[in-house]
Amino acid sequence: MGKKELVKKISPLTSISSKIKECGINENCTIDCSTRLEKPELIIFGKIIKKYRIPQKEIKDLNIKYEKAKIHLTSYGPALAGRLDSELDLLPIIQKTSAFKTICKCMDDYINTSTAHHLLKKQSYNLKILACWMNDMLAGEYNPPHIHNDGHGYAVVLYLKVPTFINDARDPHKFKDGYIGFVGIDGTGTNWYEPVVGDFYIFRAQHQHFVMPFKTEKPNDIRRSMSFNFIAEDK
Repeated sequence: MGKKELVKKISPLTSISSKIKECGINENCTIDCSTRLEKPELIIFGKIIKKYRIPQKEIKDLNIKYEKAKIHLTSYGPALAGRLDSELDLLPIIQKTSAFKTICKCMDDYINTSTAHHLLKKQSYNLKILACWMNDMLAGEYNPPHIHNDGHGYAVVLYLKVPTFINDARDPHKFKDGYIGFVGIDGTGTNWYEPVVGDFYIFRAQHQHFVMPFKTEKPNDIRRSMSFNFIAEDK
């Protein structure tokens, strides 16, 4: 009697399964995909890196203004981790560049992304740049693993000049010369990014990262990047 009742319960399901539209997982799939899921809410417990593009005309303007002003700029090197000689304070001129408005729009977008993923409260913020400097890196110089502003707020890097790196690595996967590396959230892996003029990265100040040394054919070829730290203050 029990067996007959069990057969009666299974039989209707078997007949229904032949009418269910297959979802494409495999040819024998009998999952009913006609009921759509509500749009899920993505919640991120981690670190977000966003890459933007700054127009080349604005890159050119920033380079020109920096070249004209650098004789009057002071070194910001004592406050930084980099093993390079030229790290000049750019805060006095950054707002005078045509790229500044675009940079501010990118900062706003990053904060909006952070609030959308619950890394910040949904409210209005004042964004304040605390320090800004230019890295003119030569062959053999590098930036060891570090964070920014004791891990508070956010940091950026914008590439303004990138030389041709000598690739003398015997194994292709070992060539990361001049690349920036972001340490994985679990602390074990590294995400590598090749520097490209106009690429603008924004990330959490606590996100550990570093820059590999490199070789160039001409000893005076420069790998130039601009960095700054900023915070989001309550209005």
